[in-house]
Amino acid sequence: MVNKYLVLLICVACVFAAEPEVEDHVLVLTDENFDATIKQYPNILVEFYAPWCGHCKKLAPEYSGAAEVLKAEGVPLAKVDCTVQKETAEKFKIQGFPTLKFFSNGVDSEYQGGRTKSDIVAWMRKKTGPASKELKTVSEVEDFFKGEEAIVLLVGQEGFENYGNYAKSIEDVNFVHCFAQECLSNYNVSSGTVVVLKKFDDKRNDLAPGYSFDSFKSFLETKTKPMIMSFNEKCAQHIFGKSVPGLFLYYDKTSSNAEALLSILREVAPLVKDKIQVIATGITEGLEQRLAEYVGVKDSDLPSVRIADTRSELKKYNMSGEISTDNILNFVKDWEAGRLKVTLKSEPVPTSQPDAVFTLVGTTFESVVFDQSKDVLVEFYAPWCGHCKKIAPIYEEVAQKLKHNTNLVIAKMDSTANETEHVSIQGFPTIKFWPAGNKAKALDFEGDRTVEGFIEFLTKHSTNALEPKTDL
Repeated sequence: MVNKYLVLLICVACVFAAEPEVEDHVLVLTDENFDATIKQYPNILVEFYAPWCGHCKKLAPEYSGAAEVLKAEGVPLAKVDCTVQKETAEKFKIQGFPTLKFFSNGVDSEYQGGRTKSDIVAWMRKKTGPASKELKTVSEVEDFFKGEEAIVLLVGQEGFENYGNYAKSIEDVNFVHCFAQECLSNYNVSSGTVVVLKKFDDKRNDLAPGYSFDSFKSFLETKTKPMIMSFNEKCAQHIFGKSVPGLFLYYDKTSSNAEALLSILREVAPLVKDKIQVIATGITEGLEQRLAEYVGVKDSDLPSVRIADTRSELKKYNMSGEISTDNILNFVKDWEAGRLKVTLKSEPVPTSQPDAVFTLVGTTFESVVFDQSKDVLVEFYAPWCGHCKKIAPIYEEVAQKLKHNTNLVIAKMDSTANETEHVSIQGFPTIKFWPAGNKAKALDFEGDRTVEGFIEFLTKHSTNALEPKTDL
């Protein structure tokens, strides 16, 4: 008789050795097979997702399309359902969906590319192979170009080492090279010329040999993107991921003046292309709608021209007056010169304040928070935030207990509808404290999020003596 423990061990070994299931060319990872699969492949990209996540659903066809291309090159893409595989999700501290991580020899790093099929393929090729793909004929170049919006081509062998090194640091476009004489003849350039081939704008741009890394990077930033972009995943990554400032036309695509507005933008774009990226976008669909909500553009605002300067913290500027070529160019010129005033979102000022927690809006923030006689605690929240909902009754109770302290203000501000230049919100809730007489720098609230924790913090840091009321 076969030893039952041996049978059990064999069965267990079979389970752990089993290959992951494949769904739409993507490996399906579980708590049981995750570690073994990661060890099996030198390079693998993993998406941590939730089935209910809208961003995940939108990414799915792009991700599976990229997986189909890359599996032929021996580079797998995988996914983990974090609502089921909770041990793995916890291990990698997944906080939002989708989160993509790249594993190289078992070591993980954050995926830094875009969210389209071509973006994912380009990024993974950079990480897993030569930065540039060799193509040996004009026909191969043309065939490769058919599947891309833009490619970067080195023609001839001169400068190849620098070209390859520079290409490694740029991840959102595919690089190729052709050393053949027929490529030199067909593209009519000297050896070492970099040629951008694209399906938009002027179709082709050349960079002569002898370029530096800075000139190479600057050339590609301006030549591999359309002069006028639509707001999609690639554009969002360009503007907000790479901190490239954007000049936005928000307009109704179905309106009678839509084409006239785009015609004005076509006049503007070539004149500002080296200064700012031009984008034309609606406000009602998908990512466009989320952008409009984020920056505070409503139907009643259309059409509207605005700048989103993302080079450090996001700063927004709204153009006034009619939408014309001259006005837009002057708007950009004033932005460059630092003459524009930042535009901030604000709800209307409340007509009354019946609750113990004071409601701040954008336009009242400075007058309340920077009152030198007051100690001010502010919770910056989002209405949809679960953590904010949980803390709300605690925060209200603290305000009730301390409301007899006339020189203490316990306030809240809906940061999805109001903004201030004085605080950069990275997550919700963000809680900050400005003591009376010292408003230069806010203190981060780092106490326990309990009634006792808040009162202890305020007692310690308030300039004005705090007198808790204990009979409530």
